Amino acid sequence: MKPPNDLSLPFFAYGVFKPGELAFLQIKALVENCADCSIPGTLRIRDGLPIASLEQRGEIRGARIAFRPSSERQGYQRIADLEPGHQYRWETVELKCGKANVLAGRSPKKGSVHPEEEWSGRNDPLFTDALVVVSETFEKNRQFEWDLKPLFRLEMAYLLLWSAIERYASLRYHLGDKATKKVLNLASEPAFQAALLEHVRERREVQRADNPTEKHVLDGEKPTESLSYYYQLRHNLVHRGKGVTEDHKRMENSLDELLKIFKATLSAAFAESQWPATTN
Repeated sequence: MKPPNDLSLPFFAYGVFKPGELAFLQIKALVENCADCSIPGTLRIRDGLPIASLEQRGEIRGARIAFRPSSERQGYQRIADLEPGHQYRWETVELKCGKANVLAGRSPKKGSVHPEEEWSGRNDPLFTDALVVVSETFEKNRQFEWDLKPLFRLEMAYLLLWSAIERYASLRYHLGDKATKKVLNLASEPAFQAALLEHVRERREVQRADNPTEKHVLDGEKPTESLSYYYQLRHNLVHRGKGVTEDHKRMENSLDELLKIFKATLSAAFAESQWPATTN
């Protein structure tokens, strides 16, 4: 979508761009100040994303974000690049301290529900309960059995873990499609790189299921190639027939490593997204 018409106005953030949320990292370096405030309206949830219904009575709490001088265009462009235009439209709202631009929901009542609690990416089920399920499944299925049931359960857990990773990549980098490009951004994050070095103890290879002449290598000192290894392993599970027996030990090791790496990456990102900067 395009940036708003008046770039001189501050931005009112109530969802993924609020301080403390993952997308705030896209604009944090351009921000001059943030202040808690609210606007008239009702917050609704559609497709897992918060949307503002400005026509309904109520109060939407959020933050007034002012960009540094000469950074307004870049800041709004980053917001526009992340948000899907089919979900939002730009509106101008009145705050106690003046006007602000806000992303209002398009047809906000269609296909949406009221949130049961104040929305926060930290509480996303894929970042909480799903990771518990992955961990529990891993611990219960480490022993190989010839009926392959433990292997299949590890594979299911691996796919669920990747659902969480892709959700993270969407909330931090882009809410649209192009999943592979979004996911590979994780390799540039210092927390991912540090966790990779800590948890990867061996070098492994995986071939593409649709082209065995191409492969990706797991190497703790090569973040992009290692992330491609883990992602290719996920891709092979989706597209390969279950009659082909995967190596149980490789799946066990990969699930164990990637779960620890992602947990460290997720925790570091939420800590970094605070305003002002905080330390654990």
